[in-house]
Amino acid sequence: MNKKALWIIGAQIILIVILIWAIVFVGRDEYESIQDDSEEEIEGPVRVTEQNGLQVVQLNLATQQNSGISVQPLQPYDYHGNIKVLGSVMSIQTLVDYNSQYQLLKSQLALAESVLPNHQLQYQRYKHLNEDDKNVSDKAVQEAQALVINDQTQIKTAQAQLKALTDTIIAQWGQPLAMLVTQHPSPGPLHELLMQKKVLVQVSFPLNFKAPEGNSSLYISPIQDEIAPIKADYVSQSIQTDISNIGKTYFYSAPADYLRVGMRVNVVPAQSSSATMKGVIVPNQAIAWHGGMAWIYVKTKPDTFLRKPVASDIELDNGWFDNSIAPGTEVVTRGAQLLLSEEFKFQIKNENED
Repeated sequence: MNKKALWIIGAQIILIVILIWAIVFVGRDEYESIQDDSEEEIEGPVRVTEQNGLQVVQLNLATQQNSGISVQPLQPYDYHGNIKVLGSVMSIQTLVDYNSQYQLLKSQLALAESVLPNHQLQYQRYKHLNEDDKNVSDKAVQEAQALVINDQTQIKTAQAQLKALTDTIIAQWGQPLAMLVTQHPSPGPLHELLMQKKVLVQVSFPLNFKAPEGNSSLYISPIQDEIAPIKADYVSQSIQTDISNIGKTYFYSAPADYLRVGMRVNVVPAQSSSATMKGVIVPNQAIAWHGGMAWIYVKTKPDTFLRKPVASDIELDNGWFDNSIAPGTEVVTRGAQLLLSEEFKFQIKNENED
C-alpha cells in the first residue's frame, strides 16, 4: 500500500474521530439544556402532612435557601369601598329525609300510645278475673301483660329514636331549621322550604360584619344572571362553613322562582356598602391557584409551611384583600407555586409506594 493511500486512510480516521467528538460535545450541551429546563424543582427532603384538614409542607432551611424560597410579613390594610358578599343555594335533601324519618317514628309512637290504655285495661280486667276464682286463665293474663310491656317498650324506643334524630338534626342544621322537622311550624318562610316554594341560601359575611338580627332581610341575585334582586329573609346562623372556609355564615330563605340548588349568588348586605374593613394585602406573588381557589403558604415554624385559602373577592392593584389573616403573618412570596407542585409530587410518590 503506497503512502498516498495511507494518508487518505489516516485522514478519514481523524475525520471520524472529530465527528464523534463533535456529536458527543453537542449532545452533552443538549442534555445539559434539557436538564436545566427540568430542574425547576426543590432539591432536598420534602414532607407533607395534614393539620385540621389543611396541608402542611416541611422543608429544612438549607433546602429553602437552595430553592430560592422567601417569605414576607403581610402588611395591614384598610379597605374602603363596596364589600362583596357571596352566597350559595343549599340542598335541604337531608332535612327532607330527616322529616320522613321523624314522621314515621311519630306515627309509631302515636300508635303505641293509642293502644296502650286499652291493653292496660284488658290486663287489669284479666288480672282481677284471674284472682276471682280463676275466671280467666293464667296464660291469658300473661298474654295481656305481654301486650302492655310490648307497648311500653315500643314507646320508649320511639321516644329515644326521636330524641337521637332531633339531636342529629340540630347538630347538622341548628335549632331553628330543626324546628322544620320537629315542630312543623305553621305556614311561613320555614314551612315553605319543605314545600320547595323557597330555597335555603347560605351567605358568608366577612369576620368583622355585625351578626344579622332576627326578622332582617337582604337582597340576592344569581351571578351572571340579569334579574331583579330577590329578597331573602334571615333564618338562622349556619354551623356549616362556606366552600372557601372564610367568614361567618348565615342561612336565609328566598323564593325559588329563579334560584336552584348549587347556584352562587351575589349578596347586598344590610350594612353600608362603604363600610371600612381592616385586613391585609396578600401580594399577587404569594398566591398559588389550585382548584379554582387562591391559596397561600403561611410560615408557622422555621421549617414548616401551612397551605390555607385566601379570600379572592376583593382584588387590589398589587394583590388581594383578606380580613381573616392577621397583619404580620409571614407568607411565602417566592416559591408558592413551587411548593404546591412539590406537595402534589410527594402525595403521588407516596400513593405509588403504597
